[in-house]
Amino acid sequence: MEKYYNNAMLEWRRMESFRSERSRCKRYVYGDQWDDKIYDGKEWISEEQFILRQGQVPLKNNILRRILRNVVGLYRAQYKVPLLTVKDSGLSKEVVNAQNKKRREWFGDNRMEELAPRLLEEFLISGLIAVKIEDKQILPVTADNFFFHSDGYDPRGKDVDLIGEMHKVSFGTLLEKFCKNAEDYQRISSIYKGQSECRIIEVWCKDVQVFGILHDEENALLKVSHIADILSDMNKRGTDKARMGKVSSYVKSGWRRLWFASDGTLLRESEMYDSHPYVFKAYPFIDGEIHSYISDIIDQQRYVNRLITLYDFIMKSSAKGVLLFPDESLPRGMSLQEVADQWSRFNGVIPYHAKPGVPMPTQVSGNSANIGITELLKIQMQMLEDISGVSPTLQGKLVANSTSGTLFQQQNEAAQTSLLDILRSFTDFLGTLAQRLNSTFACES
Repeated sequence: MEKYYNNAMLEWRRMESFRSERSRCKRYVYGDQWDDKIYDGKEWISEEQFILRQGQVPLKNNILRRILRNVVGLYRAQYKVPLLTVKDSGLSKEVVNAQNKKRREWFGDNRMEELAPRLLEEFLISGLIAVKIEDKQILPVTADNFFFHSDGYDPRGKDVDLIGEMHKVSFGTLLEKFCKNAEDYQRISSIYKGQSECRIIEVWCKDVQVFGILHDEENALLKVSHIADILSDMNKRGTDKARMGKVSSYVKSGWRRLWFASDGTLLRESEMYDSHPYVFKAYPFIDGEIHSYISDIIDQQRYVNRLITLYDFIMKSSAKGVLLFPDESLPRGMSLQEVADQWSRFNGVIPYHAKPGVPMPTQVSGNSANIGITELLKIQMQMLEDISGVSPTLQGKLVANSTSGTLFQQQNEAAQTSLLDILRSFTDFLGTLAQRLNSTFACES
C-alpha cells in the first residue's frame, strides 16, 4: 500500500502551483490586491509595504468582484436542472420522465439552486471544481484539498486513475471513524500525539485483479479465486503444464478506497467499487493545465490600481492654495503664523503696506500634471470589459438612451458569446453530476 500513498503525495505536490495560483486569484477577487511580492533592491516585500514605505497609501478599485457577480448573476437568471430528453438519451418516454423526476428531487434535496452558483464562483476563480457523492448527498470539495492524476488528454477526466482529497478533522472525529479497539487507539494516538487538528488522506485508485477458474474434476466443482493463488497452489503440488493450461481467467477492474494517516500509515482499506465518488471539472485542461477565468484579467486589475495610486500621489504633491508672502511685505508687529491664521479666516484682515518693487502676496493653486492617466484608465477599463466579456450591455446599461429593446436584446446576446464557453463547461459538469446521481452508485461514508 506504500506505493498508493507515495503516488497520492506525488500528485498532491504536483498541484502545488495550482493551489498557489488559486490563492492569488482568490485574494484579488476578495480585495487583497497588493500582496504580490517585488524586490526593492534589498529584500522581497509586498507591493503594499513598498508603497507605504514611500509615504503613500495603496489604493484599489475592486473591479474583479463586480465582474464575478455579473457572471454569477447571469447564470442564476438562467439556472435550471439538467434534464434528459427522449431524443438525446434514446430511452423511452416513461424512463426519461422517471429519471427527470429523480433529478429534480435530488437537486432540490441538495439545494443545488444555491450550491451551483457557489460552485460556479469557485470555477471562475480557480478553474477547478469538485463534488463528492455519498449516499445521494452532494458534498462540495474545496479545490485546495483536492488532487488527481491524469495523463492530461481527456478534459472529461475519463483517463483519471487516482483521485482523492485531504481531510482536516478533530482528533475525536478521527477516533470515531477509525478506532475499533484498543490497538487502533494506541496506533492512532502514537501517530497524532494529541493534535487537535489531524490530517488524513482519502485515496481512490484504479485497480485490476485477475481471477482464475479451476475445474476440480475429482469433486466436480469450479474453484474461483485470485489467479496468483491458484497458480501458486498448483506449483506446490507439482501440477503439469497441461493441467495449468485448463485454468481459465477473467479480469475485474474497479476502484479501491484507501485511508492514510499523515505519516503514510494505512488506516482503512475498502473492497472494490465500480467507480470513485467524485465529479470534477478542470478548465480548460489542455496538456493537463488549469487556467481560470479570473487569472486572465488580474493584470488589468493591477494596472488600474497602480494608475489610481499614481494619480492620487500626483494630486497630493501638487500645490493647493499655497500663499506666497514676501518678507518685505510682512506688516510690522505680525508673524507669518498670524498672517496665515488671518488668511485662512473667511473674514480675516491683513494690514498690507505696498512697497515699490516688492510683489504683492499671491495664492498659488496648481492643477495636477496631465500625463495621460485618465486616458490610460479608460483603456484599461475597456480591456477589462473586452477580456472578461462583461460589457456594459451585459450589466444592463444602455449604450444610448435611444437604444430600442430589440437592439438591446441583440447586443446582450452577442455579449454573452464570450462567456458561452466557460458557462457551457460548467453546465456540462452539472449534467455529469446528474448522470451520476441517476446511477445506483453509493459509497460508504
